[in-house]
This record gives sequence, structure tokens and C-alpha cells, in this order.
Amino acid sequence: MTRAGGGPKPASPPPPAPPRSRRLGYRLALAGVALVGSLVAAELTLQVLAAVAARTVDRGQEAWIGEEGITVLSLGDSHTFGLPLPAEESYPAQLEAALRRHHPEFEFQVVNLGIPGANSSFVANRLERQMFQLRPDLVIVWVGVNNIWNVAETRAWQRPDRWLPLRQALLNAKLFRFASILWFSATGHQYDPAERGGWFDGERRPSGHLGKGKRLKDPSGSLAPDLRRMVELARSLETPMIFVTYPLAGAEEINRTIRVTGGQLGVAVIDSSASLERAFRAGHLRPELIDERSGPHPSALLYRYLVEDMLAEVEAELAAWHGIEWAEPRVSPASPRPGP
Repeated sequence: MTRAGGGPKPASPPPPAPPRSRRLGYRLALAGVALVGSLVAAELTLQVLAAVAARTVDRGQEAWIGEEGITVLSLGDSHTFGLPLPAEESYPAQLEAALRRHHPEFEFQVVNLGIPGANSSFVANRLERQMFQLRPDLVIVWVGVNNIWNVAETRAWQRPDRWLPLRQALLNAKLFRFASILWFSATGHQYDPAERGGWFDGERRPSGHLGKGKRLKDPSGSLAPDLRRMVELARSLETPMIFVTYPLAGAEEINRTIRVTGGQLGVAVIDSSASLERAFRAGHLRPELIDERSGPHPSALLYRYLVEDMLAEVEAELAAWHGIEWAEPRVSPASPRPGP
């Protein structure tokens, strides 16, 4: 086509290219959609695999056992640590030996993370990290007596963790759990069975002493809330928990809090005072059962009685939660596994 003057009509200019910033935004949006889609697909895959594994366990075909066998995590204060005894005489060491002796078909490790002087908040504040690093099949908590003097990290002192509610809500997501395991493990798995108390690098261990002749109370009121949040965290990770009371004169209020909280949450409670009474009936005297070198603590003999009383409940919890079948289980009522 030509113009009236005979010349060719000029071509129309091409449409202007979108600004560079718009092209970059479009690509980022596509990448974001792809990332979200990949995360959703991964989460759905993990949920399906977990459901299939759970159905396999429920059918009794095979119990789930981790790479390290069956792991029991023992948390608490000097009563868990075993002060002032050698490591092999503490209750976690004796419990591991008893489990291995009674069930040689399984591999066991009972991890002792007891810390002398620890209060309930100190233990509760570290449970998340420990569970993601060690991935235990059962947690035993023996803590509370040091709340009488140690208020470090209790509700009156600790800073609120603004992300805790979000992390707890996300624990139902398998992908978040997997990422958490990688994250916490990257900080270093510092547990060493050869080290007393096997703690993590950089932690300051609390210290102190109990006043004599005093009734042991919890002035901060933190014990029950700490026990509750430990149970909630463990159950969100499909892990049972057991509480232990103290065989100490004057610890009635602490023990009552442990028993009441355990009853409200459906958590089994091992009464160490009953173990002490059983040892008395067998003819043992107090000096054989209570070691006074570092204040009143159980002796190796009393720990043996405690482990005997604890063994049946440990078996029952592992069987109820993980489908483990024992060749010769001890006779004890099992606390029912809570529904989802």
C-alpha cells in the first residue's frame, strides 16, 4: 500500500516491551507457585507414607523401631543423673540393662540427660531440641524438687517464645518435622554416653542445694504447666511419656502436683515412695536405700527396686504406642494411648 504521494506506508512500531521489573516479578511469582506446589506435593507424599506405615504397624505385621533400636530418653535432675553414684548405677543405666536382659531380641539405649539442680522449666525448654535430635520412642521425666529454690527460666523469668505456638501448630506437618530434624541435628548431636549427664556444648548447668527441714513447694507455680507442655510436645511427635515422683520426706506437694497432672493428662506415674516401701518390707534399712553424700538421693539398691517397678510400665507404653510385642512382658496395667 502506498500513500497518496506514492511512497510506502511506514510500518507500525512494535508494542513496547514490559518493564524489566514486571518480567522479574512474573518469574518470581512462577517460582513461588512452583515452590508451594512442590512443598504441598512433598507434604502429601509424606502424609500418605506415614498413614501406610501406621496401618502396617496397627495390623501387627512389624513394629516401628528406629535406626538405633528402641530409645528411651530420661530427663530430669540429680535423681535422673544418679548423683553421687557411678554412671552404671543410675536408674537409666539399670533400666537399659534390665530391658536388654529381659528382651535380648531388641536393641535398647536409655539416654541419661539428667542435670543436677535442674528445675522443670529448664528441662521443658530443651525438650523440643532433644526430641528432634534423639527421636526417642519414650520419654521419662523426673523433675520438680528443685523448683523450691531454682527459679531460672520459670514463667516469672523466661522471655516468652513468640514462635512456640506456631511451631506446635506446624508439628502436624510431616515436612516441618523433617526440616526440624535436619535443623536441630545440624547444631551437633552432642550426646556422649561416656559423659555423665551427656549434655550439649555451651550449656550452663544449674547448681544449688536444698534447705534442710523445709517442706518442698513450687513458689513459681511452674511445675504443672511445664509438665503439661512437655506432654503436649511429646504427643504431637507421637511419643509417650512417664512421670516419676520423689521418695523424699517433705516432697508431698511436689509429688501431688506430679500425680494430679499425670492423672489429668493420662500419663503414667511411677511412685518411687512405693519402691522405697517395698525395699523396707524386704528388710533393707534406710542407709542402704538413701545416699546422703550429696543430700538425700536414691542408692543403687533403691534404683534397682525403682527399675523393677518401672519396667512393666515402660513395656506397656512402648507396646501401646509403637506396636512392639514382647516375648515375656511384665504384668502391669497399661495407660491407654490417647486418640488423635
